Amino acid sequence: MFIGILLLILGVLMFLERTGVISGSFGDYIIPAALVALGLSMVLDHKKKTTSC
Repeated sequence: MFIGILLLILGVLMFLERTGVISGSFGDYIIPAALVALGLSMVLDHKKKTTSC
């Protein structure tokens, strides 16, 4: 799931950069996107563990 979320975020960032919606280089967004994806993955994984009995 983490890889899917990361690829989704990176794809959106690449699209937004190419269309001129966000400025800066793609490399400026890789680390923050990876951190967001990792955090989201951890939150969703924790919810899955606590709700399943």
